[in-house]
Amino acid sequence: MITWKEMLCSYKESEIDPKHLPNMKELHNKVQKLRTAYGKPMTPTNCYRSMTHHLRIYKDKGITDIRLIPMKSKHLEALAIDFADPDGELHDWCKSNTKVLEDIGLWLEERQGGWQHFQSTPFGSYKKGGTIWFKP
Repeated sequence: MITWKEMLCSYKESEIDPKHLPNMKELHNKVQKLRTAYGKPMTPTNCYRSMTHHLRIYKDKGITDIRLIPMKSKHLEALAIDFADPDGELHDWCKSNTKVLEDIGLWLEERQGGWQHFQSTPFGSYKKGGTIWFKP
C-alpha cells in the first residue's frame, strides 16, 4: 500500500495547489493498483513538485538554462510519480507487464537512472494504440 503521506512526499496537503489535488488522488488510485499487481514494496522518490522545487532539482544537477529544464513536467501538476528502482527490477517487471499498466492507465519513461517514472496521463506524442513507453 502506498500511503497518502508517501504520495505527498515532503509536502503537506495544504501546500498542493487545490486544482492539482484531484490529479494526485487519481494518480494515488492508479499507483495502488500498480502496487497490488507488482506485489512488492515500492518507495516513492519524487511526486508532486512546486515550480520552486522543480527548478531547484535541476539547479542541483547544474542545469539553470530554462530551455534545458522540462517545464511541462507532469510532476508539476501532480500527474507523475517516480519510484526507487536501483537494480531495474521494477523496470523489468513493467516491460514484461505492459498490458497491466495499460489497463491501469499509466504511461512510463524509459529507464534513465535508479528510478522508474510513471504518469497518469499520456505523454505529448502518444497516439491511441501506441506504446505507453516514452523517452523524455
